[in-house]
Amino acid sequence: MAERSPGAYHHIQTKIIHRAIVMKIPNHKLIYIFLLFMFVFCACNSLEEEKNRKVFNLDFNGSKGLRLDKSSKKTISLKDGVENQALDLRDKAYYTDFPDSSRSLFSMERDFSIGIWLKSDQVSKDTTLILANTDFAAQKTGYYGYRRINKGFALYNCNGSWGWNIGNGNQNFLYEPIANDQPINDKEWHCLVFTHKADKHEISLYYDGVNRAILRIGDLVYKDFMSDLSLCLGSDPTVNSSYNSFNGMVDEFTIWSKVLSKDEVKQLYGTYKKTIQEPVNESDEFTVLNWNIWHGATHYSKEKDGFDGIERTIELIRQSEADIVLMQETYGAGSKISSHLGYYYYEAASCIGAVWGANLSVMSRYPLEETYLLEEKSNYGRNYAFNNGGVKVRMNKDKRVIAFTNWYNGQKPEDLEGALKAWSSLINQADSMPVIFGGDYNSVSHLDDGIGKSGHSKLMTDAGFIDSYRACYPIVKTHPGYSFHTSKERIDYIYFKGANLELLDVRPIIPNFKGKGKLSPGYPSDHLGIVSKFRFK
Repeated sequence: MAERSPGAYHHIQTKIIHRAIVMKIPNHKLIYIFLLFMFVFCACNSLEEEKNRKVFNLDFNGSKGLRLDKSSKKTISLKDGVENQALDLRDKAYYTDFPDSSRSLFSMERDFSIGIWLKSDQVSKDTTLILANTDFAAQKTGYYGYRRINKGFALYNCNGSWGWNIGNGNQNFLYEPIANDQPINDKEWHCLVFTHKADKHEISLYYDGVNRAILRIGDLVYKDFMSDLSLCLGSDPTVNSSYNSFNGMVDEFTIWSKVLSKDEVKQLYGTYKKTIQEPVNESDEFTVLNWNIWHGATHYSKEKDGFDGIERTIELIRQSEADIVLMQETYGAGSKISSHLGYYYYEAASCIGAVWGANLSVMSRYPLEETYLLEEKSNYGRNYAFNNGGVKVRMNKDKRVIAFTNWYNGQKPEDLEGALKAWSSLINQADSMPVIFGGDYNSVSHLDDGIGKSGHSKLMTDAGFIDSYRACYPIVKTHPGYSFHTSKERIDYIYFKGANLELLDVRPIIPNFKGKGKLSPGYPSDHLGIVSKFRFK
């Protein structure tokens, strides 16, 4: 049954009364009908309020329900908070008496939101817990470092900033920004919120009222992330000790049984702090970078090679002056790279990406309004999430751009064909809102060799897209555009479509790239980054 707004019920009420008068129903029966309607109306509203209500709130204006760590000889410490009193976790108090119903609330099938205010002046190299319902101490070492895969989620302090992790026993996702971008140890009160949208399998992460990251955790649905452990504030619920407790204060801790909207989170922050103005593009120009960074830029280290792969990747992205970064083989490096840039972050999951960290991601200087990801399996077994994911970027008040990041098997054009078909409504309206498809297609364009054996490029041009590099450099002989270091082939592209979009320039991220085996010294990837500059007409 479709939900009705209060306005819709008011309209129905008016029609019932009007019909009753026309039918000359006696007054006492008319009153009975009116009262019956109001009962139904109130019941529906109550059900809606029940569905969207706060299921738990702790304002710490008193010590009821707070339990001390057994090793502590101190009393519960309540100090000045963002409003009235706050719990000082430096005195080793933690809270565990949450409603039994909260355990089932945190599952893949339920919408929920969690918000908390916190303050600290401590910098620690150790990870200290703010909130958890998982055995956080347990770790598993993988190809790209350690992973906390146990069922449940955790919110924690990490080198002066914060971190978020969720697992299902086999896989995990995390977001760990840096203190220069999102500090929580600067003696100021900060608000952290995360929401789970069940139908899209998405987590939205907010820092001080701003949606800084969106992570699609779709692969976790194959084994639910719902934990058997109780939610614990200020400690790991498996350890009756505060050795890893957050070294600061917390206040206004709330759980909702719904997904808070961006406006609601902004209002929540604005209750106690001045809301943050998000960046806008004040010119008509913007720059897009597409880059496969090669297994999360993990192949080079200072000890072995004299430079760090991730640090060099960040440096080169900065030099490109990209406003939007379409990335492939992100694999666990995304939150660090995007946070160093101060960018908004979107991460698409996949069956392989959930183990290593997601393949595809988008980073943007400007806010993300919507995400686009397919659920259906592709023809060769992986999720479409491994091949295609996109966002709508709010450049300014009047202009939006839709940007997709892609990775395809060079011999399997069916996956691209499926993505183009799925997003045909967006693509067909590109004249009003431009669409950009960037990615590692693992295939040579028919515009380069006249053949295009895999068919990917032909599918793109048939859909009305323009190959930005070949549009800028139409002569293949003088500008072959090699983008993969082990072959003289161009396999990485930025395609665009939209009558109101003008291409200004295209360049490789390193101009002296020569082709097979000839990477510039200190270059962190096996793929060349491609930069395209555009202007709104």
